[in-house]
Amino acid sequence: MRIKYIPFFTGDMEEQIRFFTEKLKFKVADNVQLYEHAGATLLQSANGDVQVAISDRREYRNHKNYVILSTDDCLKDYHSLKAEGLIFTKEPHYVPVGLAAEFCDHNDNRFMLLEERNYNDDL
Repeated sequence: MRIKYIPFFTGDMEEQIRFFTEKLKFKVADNVQLYEHAGATLLQSANGDVQVAISDRREYRNHKNYVILSTDDCLKDYHSLKAEGLIFTKEPHYVPVGLAAEFCDHNDNRFMLLEERNYNDDL
């Protein structure tokens, strides 16, 4: 078993889709009927390993997500996303597994950029 889609519920589909396509460089993959009485737009990350489902399903609009995005270069992506207008809630900082920075979208979903690092001396 594996995760198929990460759902995001919103009152403004266009704005949420713009956030993923313009800021995070996802591509629109499809429009499907995942839920009864509410469709979903599927978006895929540039490398295809993450898919999100954006939906305007009213009863779930107040549900928030916390998504950890893997990156090879946290500082580079932090500066790139900041230049795109993202406001970070936590600037790059060290965590036990690496370097991280955090931001939110317009619906208060939280995202962490995580560059995992091996801090063992046994390299």
